[in-house]
Amino acid sequence: MTNKNLHNIKNSGFKVPQNYFEGLEDSILAEAKLKSIVNDSGFKTPEGYLDNFEVLIKKETKVISIFSRKNILAVSSIAAALVLFFSLNLFNNSTLSINDLETTTVDNYILDETEIGDLTSLFQDIELNENQFIDYSISDETLDSYLETDDFNDLYSE
Repeated sequence: MTNKNLHNIKNSGFKVPQNYFEGLEDSILAEAKLKSIVNDSGFKTPEGYLDNFEVLIKKETKVISIFSRKNILAVSSIAAALVLFFSLNLFNNSTLSINDLETTTVDNYILDETEIGDLTSLFQDIELNENQFIDYSISDETLDSYLETDDFNDLYSE
């Protein structure tokens, strides 16, 4: 219902039960007479009941926190031991050799981990000159087999 239609409402919506006000005065007076006659509720405690009454108070219990330093240290050490156990590959008994490495891995390692001074020390004894590269001949069969390899074709297929 919107506020616009409030002026059109004729009744409030509240209803009083039939004959409600006819017996109201009599019931109020009867209740008042009963309260003036009876002063107590009728319930009594036996005499001397509260003289020896003792309340047992429990001692405070010690609260142990779940997140104590000792517990966190124990849980983290167990987790670290499990991670170490599974990262060591104890179940993998295969041996690795230099042939298992890919050439790109070795090339990237050499480029990332070595310095130019280290590489020049390798080539000091052997002098490379332009004539060695010019005089080097590759047979047509070797060149064809190189061009037909899968690695070379994959480079240009993308």
